[in-house]
Amino acid sequence: MVDQLPARLSYEDATFLNFDRDQFPYNVGSVGIYEGSIPFEAYLAHVERRLNLVPRYRQRLLPVPFGVAQPAWHGDPDFNIERHISQLVLGLPGDEAQLRRAAGEFFATPLDRSKPLWEIRLVHGLSRGRTAHLAKIHHCLVDGIAGVQLLGALLDTEPDPPEAPAGEPWCPPASVPGPLLRLVDGAFDQLIEQIDAAEGMARALTNPGSAIGSVRSVATSLRAALPHLFRIGKTPWATRLTTPRRLVWQTLPFDEVQRVKEALHGTVNDVVLAVLSGALRRYLTFHGDETDGVAVRVLMPVNVRGESEKRSLGNRVSFMLAGLPVGVTDPVARFRAIQAEVAKLKEIDQAGNLDRLAGLLGRTPPAFQRFLAAQLRVPNFIYDFICTNVPGPRSPLYCLGHRMVEHYPWVPIGWRMGLGVAVMSYDGRLYLSLTADRSVLADLDRLGGFIGESFDELQDTAGAHPQVVPALSEIYTAARDDKQRVGG
Repeated sequence: MVDQLPARLSYEDATFLNFDRDQFPYNVGSVGIYEGSIPFEAYLAHVERRLNLVPRYRQRLLPVPFGVAQPAWHGDPDFNIERHISQLVLGLPGDEAQLRRAAGEFFATPLDRSKPLWEIRLVHGLSRGRTAHLAKIHHCLVDGIAGVQLLGALLDTEPDPPEAPAGEPWCPPASVPGPLLRLVDGAFDQLIEQIDAAEGMARALTNPGSAIGSVRSVATSLRAALPHLFRIGKTPWATRLTTPRRLVWQTLPFDEVQRVKEALHGTVNDVVLAVLSGALRRYLTFHGDETDGVAVRVLMPVNVRGESEKRSLGNRVSFMLAGLPVGVTDPVARFRAIQAEVAKLKEIDQAGNLDRLAGLLGRTPPAFQRFLAAQLRVPNFIYDFICTNVPGPRSPLYCLGHRMVEHYPWVPIGWRMGLGVAVMSYDGRLYLSLTADRSVLADLDRLGGFIGESFDELQDTAGAHPQVVPALSEIYTAARDDKQRVGG
């Protein structure tokens, strides 16, 4: 298979590329832990074989001279799988603390833009003979949903599957297009885009009612966010950052999360946000920070893919902004407050309206978009931390016959917000990964522990503990004792 016409970055993809900083690379990724030892050479061959299913992973990103258009993907004539997959052997004791430190270093290192923007590190030396993968992909290539699709391409749903279709064989191009050709292609694409924008404006003028309705919807969404905006430096992790190297993991039983959701007539996301709110309340209180009347602002990515985009790579994501009421003492009351606010944001389609607003910004020249991204050096007045929540596979996945027993997602941080939370469901558990800057939250593990305590508290208050069914022998013994007590 050879390259067709170059695929140019969308404005959403380019936004994440423009956000990139050497200290804060905008990568997404995951850590997977497997039973047994996966041989490195066999893994190398396995991934290379599966890459035929996702040809974008053999393409590199090339800029357009003078920035007249967004960069585009082109086949990498020098592609070599060994430049993307490496191995690491942990020393004794091979525990998860060592794995987390290795993951923090791995994720904090920028990807080399002279090659396709992804890397995998296979980790050996884990205790009990286990293997792990550390995988990172630039956010301009995938969002959370597309990342799950990639996981499905590399892994199997059974330990000994039939041979997967290899896809079309890949033929590398002889070279990449030169600067002049990229400039001409980019200028032409930008001209077409401006014509499309002009047509859209003409259609709006012929149907002003629809345009006015769209403007009102966007304004309503922005007005809903106003109570949380323009507050700077209220959380201990809001400061000038250095590098994202702290990493802590926590898991929750998914069936118990479901029981809490059903007991309180909410959603899994409501439960996650309520648990995080309780954990942040405990953490702030432990450090003597004020919580009365405080709402910690959380930015939540939302998938806005249409039906025709479900299998596509790239980013189709918007955001919702909500406040977590850490000042509310009662766990169920916190849950209800969060549930009501999120339901209101969904009702006014805040994510969809902000996506439309971003689409308008995407019509501006690429140079202006890069200028806007550069303004992230100013204090963050929008949100306190980011929380992604992506549904993952419900059943186990396998790599070369080895079952993946744990899977922790990773989300980038930046813009003076030194805390990020990534959540993903997998095989009966909810996996939470907390990322913090090296200069803040020295006791991030304490916050991770507070997540478990917060969930237990919410579960207790909601009365959602699983019912324990006694064994038949216990029922028989209880009946015999009752009979003896009444003299039967």
